[in-house]
Amino acid sequence: MNRFTKVSVTALVSLAASLGTLASTTSPAVASTADVCGGAVSDYTGVNSPDAAFTGTATDGATSRPFSITPQAHNSSLIKTELVTGTNDTYAIANFLLGVNSLGRGTIDFPIFGGTGGSSDIQCENGTRVTRITGLLHVMDAAKPLEFTVSRS
Repeated sequence: MNRFTKVSVTALVSLAASLGTLASTTSPAVASTADVCGGAVSDYTGVNSPDAAFTGTATDGATSRPFSITPQAHNSSLIKTELVTGTNDTYAIANFLLGVNSLGRGTIDFPIFGGTGGSSDIQCENGTRVTRITGLLHVMDAAKPLEFTVSRS
């Protein structure tokens, strides 16, 4: 075995040992909260197949624009967000970030074409499946955040 091989093997063994140590360390206990409404990705996107799209509007108080959030795959955070601006239909396909508060209620933040969006409130009619999302969109072509409400049956 030449010197380069010995150094490489030693580095890999050392790395594996340190990763094994990291993997075996215990993390502090975190109290889990029950999913009350929107606390799981599947509450937004579906369990066995992609769920129905959320549709509604985004408004700056003077004008309203059609806005939708469409799940792209079940039990996945991949969504399509679509905001109509004048004659342009712009969209983004990306993952949303799920947050869960101490009461088990979910919040989501997501990218949209030319900006970002996030929920301020979610509602579930029965169980944990989200049926309505309200929040704000921050887009480049708007002077102030747009308020949105989208829902599905």
